[in-house]
Amino acid sequence: MAFLCINGDHFLLKYIDRKEEEKMNFYSVTLEKTVLFYKGGEFTAHENWKHKRMFHKGDYEIILCVKGPIYIQLDQEQYVINAGEVLLIPPFINFFGYKNSTQGVDFYWLHFFSRFKESKINLKESDLIASVKNNPSKDRKILLPNKFTLADYEQSVILIHQILSSRSESSYLQMRDYLTSALLIQLFNSYISNSYINEEDSRASFIKEWIRAHISSTLTVPGIAKQLELNPDYLTRIFKKCTGMTMLQYLNHLKIEVATTLLVRTEMSVKQISSRAYFNDSKVFIRKFHQELVLSPTEYRKSYHLIHLNNPHIDPQIPIPKDIADSIDFIPENGNIKENDFLVKK
Repeated sequence: MAFLCINGDHFLLKYIDRKEEEKMNFYSVTLEKTVLFYKGGEFTAHENWKHKRMFHKGDYEIILCVKGPIYIQLDQEQYVINAGEVLLIPPFINFFGYKNSTQGVDFYWLHFFSRFKESKINLKESDLIASVKNNPSKDRKILLPNKFTLADYEQSVILIHQILSSRSESSYLQMRDYLTSALLIQLFNSYISNSYINEEDSRASFIKEWIRAHISSTLTVPGIAKQLELNPDYLTRIFKKCTGMTMLQYLNHLKIEVATTLLVRTEMSVKQISSRAYFNDSKVFIRKFHQELVLSPTEYRKSYHLIHLNNPHIDPQIPIPKDIADSIDFIPENGNIKENDFLVKK
């Protein structure tokens, strides 16, 4: 790891030392067909909570941490999951909380099945990145590690809310399958983009992080260029090339992301959210919001507001639905299957 300092601000720079890099486990998810959404919700606990001991019979689980840390052990490996980080729990693995979260936790949880026999692959992260960049369309398969940090936390939260807010009637189940598949693709892209970037992308990432850190200030291109000690024309060109947006477009997009998160996670009024999302005028906020999402803030909130909530006193045990079991011919309805029938090690 290394740090870049710009006028007193420190930014974490990730790089890969190929000589010292160790291999790590990645889990495949094949998307020739959609994955099958199983169950999900949001979990909250106020203090001194730890995850009970569990074992999944064929289903994967995604945990997206909103408030942590969460302490989970997968077999012999211990993980600390902080806000903005994701834990992928593969099937057929014993896991449990190995330490209390003294300050309480808040996280989204989502289970899904793959329709294919998947693989656990042990390789270097740099080799995976190189393979993805050299063969971007080789096959319809993604690989994810057990734990990684999200580069686009707000977008993932909104997509999870969209999945969990979908109605549970049978006519809506396929929608959840497609949305869960889309979430996995987004998580994969976020992991890849956050793991390795070239020099220009790296500089654009620093600019984005600087803007995010100073979003509450009145920002202009000349002002940003002065603070970053860059030529304004070069700054504009490199940012547009790497992000596909102007800095003004990115700034508005960032503010809208903050607003969407507040809309689905709080009960604040639209006017309060406008202020918290760094808009000086609520009317401007509503107009910009509608331009980007084709919905008013109120309409957006109604679309993604209701999801399953649970706490330490409510632990939903949802049997595998028959339509899911029937879709995966090597998973019997009672879920009593062997690891060797599902997960292939490489």
